[in-house]
Amino acid sequence: MIGFLGEPLAVGLILHYLEGKGKKPKLISLKVTQGTRKGSRLDAWISDEKDKLYQTEIKMWGGNAIGGLYIKEEAETNWLAAKSESQWHKWLWDSNKGTFRDDNVRKVLTPMRKPKEYDAWDVEPLLCLWWMVQPSAEDQAWFTLDLPENQHPPFKKVHVFSLTRYLMSLEENVLELELPLLGTRLEWLKKVFPA
Repeated sequence: MIGFLGEPLAVGLILHYLEGKGKKPKLISLKVTQGTRKGSRLDAWISDEKDKLYQTEIKMWGGNAIGGLYIKEEAETNWLAAKSESQWHKWLWDSNKGTFRDDNVRKVLTPMRKPKEYDAWDVEPLLCLWWMVQPSAEDQAWFTLDLPENQHPPFKKVHVFSLTRYLMSLEENVLELELPLLGTRLEWLKKVFPA
C-alpha cells in the first residue's frame, strides 16, 4: 500500500499545503532527470507560483523503516520535537558538511533538466519525507535550509516537507486532496490484476 498510494498521497499533500499558503500549485511532470540515460532521477516537478518549480524527491520511509520513529497517538509535543530533531541530525543532515548524509536524499540537490516550456522558471529543490523531522523545535512541517555557498550550485537553499508533521498539524477530520498520480496507479493495478 505504501508503494501504491504513498507518492500520490505525498503529491496531494504538497499541493494541499501550497494551496493553504495562497498558491495555485500543480503537478507538472513525473519525469525529473538530468536529461541523460543514467544519473539521478527524482519524483516530480511541482509548480508553486507562475515562475517557480520544485524539483521534488519523495521518500517513502515510514515508522517501520530503519531509523523510523513510531509515534503513539498520545505522544507529547516535547517528545515529538526531541525525536524529530534526533531523526534529522542522526539520519538526514550532516551539519558539519552542510548537506544530506545519504546519496539517495542528496540527489535532490542535483540540478535536473527543466520541462521545455518552463525554461525561464526558477528551480528550487524540495525533499518530501513521511518521517517526522525538524532541525530545531521551532521548525514547522515545511522548512527551508540555506546551503553552504557554492556547494550545490545553482541552489542556495533546499526545502524540506515532513508529511507526518503536516498531517498532525491539521484540524480537519476530512481532507479533499487532488491526487494526480492516482489514475496512473489504478491503471497499473488493472494490468496486474485484470478483471
